[in-house]
Amino acid sequence: MSTEWSKPAKYIVGVALALLVIGAIYISRPVIPLLIIAALLAYIVSPIVRWLHLQVKMPQGVAVLLTYLGVIVTVPIVIGLLIPSIVNAVNNVLTIDYQQLVVRSINWTRNVLLSIEAVEIPFAPLDNSIDETIGTFLLALDETAVADAVALPTLDNIFPLLGSAITATFGVAVDLIGSALALLIVLIFILLASIYMSLSAHTYVDGMLKVVPEPFRPEIATLFERIGTMWNAFFRGQLTLMITIGIIVWIGLEILGIPGAFGLAIVAGLLEVVPNLGPVLATIPAVLVALIQGSTVFDLNHGIIALIVIGFYVLVQQLENAIIVPRILGEAVDLPPLVVMSGVLIFASFGGILGALLAAPIIASAIEIIRYAYRKILGEPPFPDPDEKATEPERDSQQNPLSTLIERIRAMLSQGSRPPQPEQRRPPQPEQRRDK
Repeated sequence: MSTEWSKPAKYIVGVALALLVIGAIYISRPVIPLLIIAALLAYIVSPIVRWLHLQVKMPQGVAVLLTYLGVIVTVPIVIGLLIPSIVNAVNNVLTIDYQQLVVRSINWTRNVLLSIEAVEIPFAPLDNSIDETIGTFLLALDETAVADAVALPTLDNIFPLLGSAITATFGVAVDLIGSALALLIVLIFILLASIYMSLSAHTYVDGMLKVVPEPFRPEIATLFERIGTMWNAFFRGQLTLMITIGIIVWIGLEILGIPGAFGLAIVAGLLEVVPNLGPVLATIPAVLVALIQGSTVFDLNHGIIALIVIGFYVLVQQLENAIIVPRILGEAVDLPPLVVMSGVLIFASFGGILGALLAAPIIASAIEIIRYAYRKILGEPPFPDPDEKATEPERDSQQNPLSTLIERIRAMLSQGSRPPQPEQRRPPQPEQRRDK
């Protein structure tokens, strides 16, 4: 025989459970980012697992095992193929003669100041003031250009430093070994957690739906499906964006004759995961390489080549914002650039790199939930009619060659990533009723 709890007892137990959940989340703070990464990995590989399970007719466990074995084998191979290009790009920066760069910069600045000083301004007080200011700068540049000879240390000065140097080297080696072991443990934890999530993904979704009162479960299930579709489109679009920008940057830098163009293109593609700020960060190494090594095609001043590279990256970013991103990520998140940029900074302030990378889909998910609640408050249908979607992007893709290329890349990436449509399961009920 069971007795119903009184209202005070329900309130007390509810508050206690809420405090318990908050305390558990607070205690688990160091593990939460790892679980988020594991969940993202499980979500990314879910189309492959679904395809192996439904199309190839593999058991769920075998499909998960083969998928993660493929990830474990593929990731090192891809990294090994990309490392030479990245190393070459890094070597182009590390082998820079910075002393020569400083001398060139000083000479260029001196020539610019002398050119300005040679210009006569009709207003004498202003002309004298400018000449005095330029003279001060020229004097400072001349003092900077004079380098004093550095005396080589003697053996008596070297030997006392060897002991401290060896001790410091040993400490650094121990720290590196400890960091490597900690990183290995973290990677193993993320991999195992992701495997368990892939094996029982439906269990977590069903568990969340069981918490919802039964009359609202169909709507909440639809809400989860819409959010999942948005995240799937975001990841697929992000991968398409990385490939597209990488190809464009590679072709452009090869035409300009910039050394290490392929490595710089890889950097540009990888930094696309950071919305809005990634393209700006990708410009810096390309400009440095152009400023130091110039071009292998055009015999121009290195400064002019650097300005051309800046203009090229600005052009790529404008094409990205005006054409590429709206076509690829527009239907996934549909957020203004200011909202995305602000979200990246806000989420990065307390979520680090992971928060910056996931700012756009998190904000889009929150907006989807708020939109659902707002429609329910107004008594309107919670979800818009799918027949109201515009078909303008399809017409644009037929007129824009770049959009057509993007659509082809998206089509290749989306093969096997969509779950089977349940339309085939629907029996022709109206025709059966007419027969009766």
